[in-house]
Amino acid sequence: MTLRIALASVALALLAFAMPAFAEGTTHNHSNHTANQELVPAEVRALDLKARKITLKHGELKNLGMPAMTMTFLLEKQLILPADLKAGDKVKVRVEEIGGALAVTALQR
Repeated sequence: MTLRIALASVALALLAFAMPAFAEGTTHNHSNHTANQELVPAEVRALDLKARKITLKHGELKNLGMPAMTMTFLLEKQLILPADLKAGDKVKVRVEEIGGALAVTALQR
């Protein structure tokens, strides 16, 4: 019985140390790290303002663990785009996961 109690105590102690690290790794708070993320070079391939979508040929998105590729993203609701933005423009972007979708949260020329 003493051995069983000792093993249970060790398991609980390990769990107590592991849980904060696990929770920290799975929590995603955009406001804490958005300013620290670098902008990634990209090229606009297509732009659909009505649907608030943009197709980009982008560099590696390290914050998402995504290699360079071409894909379509949502445009964050608060994001203001340059009025004359068009396909072929070279830009720098920040892409984040918001509500389970990938969205451009910053865009600069």
